[in-house]
Amino acid sequence: MSQWKGSTRPMRRGSPSWHIPQTSTAITRCSSGWRLCWPLPRRVRAPLRPAPRPPSSLVLSSSTGIPAPGGIKLDFKSIKALGPSLDLLRQFTENGRVRRPVWINADILRGPNMPISIEVNSTRFLALVQEKYPEATLSPGWTTLYVPLTSNRTYTCAMVEEMQALVGALPQRVTFPVRAIMVRAAWPHFSWLLGQSERYSLTLWQAASDPLSVEDLLYIRDNSATHQIYYDLFEPILSQFKQLAGNATRKQIYYTGGSLIPLLQPPKGDGLGVEWLVPGIQGNGRTATVTLPDREGMILLNTGLQEPAAGDPVPIVHFPGGPALTLESCLLQLATRPGRWGIHLHIAEPTALRPSLAMLAHLSTLGHLPRPVWVGATLSHGSFAVPGHVAGSEFLAAVAEVFPHVTVAPGWPEDVLGSGYREQLLTDMLELCQGLWQPVSFQLQARPLGHSMAGAVTRLLAASPRATVTVEHNPAEGNYAAGRAGLLAARAVDRTRVYYRLPQDFREDLMADIGRN
Repeated sequence: MSQWKGSTRPMRRGSPSWHIPQTSTAITRCSSGWRLCWPLPRRVRAPLRPAPRPPSSLVLSSSTGIPAPGGIKLDFKSIKALGPSLDLLRQFTENGRVRRPVWINADILRGPNMPISIEVNSTRFLALVQEKYPEATLSPGWTTLYVPLTSNRTYTCAMVEEMQALVGALPQRVTFPVRAIMVRAAWPHFSWLLGQSERYSLTLWQAASDPLSVEDLLYIRDNSATHQIYYDLFEPILSQFKQLAGNATRKQIYYTGGSLIPLLQPPKGDGLGVEWLVPGIQGNGRTATVTLPDREGMILLNTGLQEPAAGDPVPIVHFPGGPALTLESCLLQLATRPGRWGIHLHIAEPTALRPSLAMLAHLSTLGHLPRPVWVGATLSHGSFAVPGHVAGSEFLAAVAEVFPHVTVAPGWPEDVLGSGYREQLLTDMLELCQGLWQPVSFQLQARPLGHSMAGAVTRLLAASPRATVTVEHNPAEGNYAAGRAGLLAARAVDRTRVYYRLPQDFREDLMADIGRN
């Protein structure tokens, strides 16, 4: 089982002690007033507020140093306590009494369901930490209120974006404490937030009265890297969660708009390890079945539209050398497929865009789409406006209106790539995609990429921390050598954020090339 992060929780009078797992990193909160408590098997959680005792009483619990592996979490409920506490913490650090990680926590923004403003001043909190103890991990959160058996709202996009605006330019590691019972419903926002910086993580915390479900915790774990999530939970749910998370045979559910990490690619792993699979079909009509190579990866579905004699048009999937199958039937068959895979839906006909997105939304609502989904198309816009392709503005509007929980995969028409990816082509695509909250994977053709201006891939990746590029080369564009320069040029820029959509023999040629060089 993967390593478990440190967990703290409130201790009620008379509650049983909770022991630190052998593989965990302990983070212990402070007791009341100004005193620090070192990591112990029993967790202690109480706020730091100005207290009658003098600040120097911090020494009472600090004279012996930290006796066990772990760290300190200071939870501030008043800005008045922050400055003096950090001054004392600085003294203990400089004289060698504090040699462990330190987290500095405060709720600095108003969060879900809060009727009044009781948050700590965000500007002063962040400025004091920068001034007095900048080596700490920041733990800035939202005030929240949750009342069981009533209608409770969750974190909004605006709340999450406001927090990012406050801490995005800071140098520290940041762990955002979020109320676990509210996180799954707001996962699109937190997935976006985690993607903004490698410095970010979440700390899931539970109040004693929160009816938290193990299923929600498993969903969050499945859709994030293990180092991105800490747990601050009560028993018995913590033990139940750990037991199920360690079950390798359980069914995992992935967010359709999530990253390919960790499902198909380990954190910081090589994008070359992600394959694109082209399905086939056996049989005809209602007995037709989808076939796939016995490998894992992104399943490429080219979609069009079928006009029935009566009724609404139906989105279909075109298969090489075989009959078409409705998109619904295809996705329902794939939903039963075990293993690790995602869907790359390429809109081959402009009229299929909205019906295909509507089908994705329908199946997702029914729970039949538990995988990452990319939706791509060759776009027409600005300097790459070419009749017969999906208009760029319509593509993005349809995604936003019909089914926004996807990775967007836009590409350029081949007609405009005779001189490679020219500066204006890149500028117009980046302006089109500016402001998207979805992940974007720009679709590039290897052959024209090899003739392009230096820095094309770098510029696209700089558009967003979550941006990737996918370089395609197929036999219709020539043999492997025809696309070799573009493939190697993209690989020289980044290995984690560059994917390769290649037939198996071209993939093997590229890997052999890499091995020789």
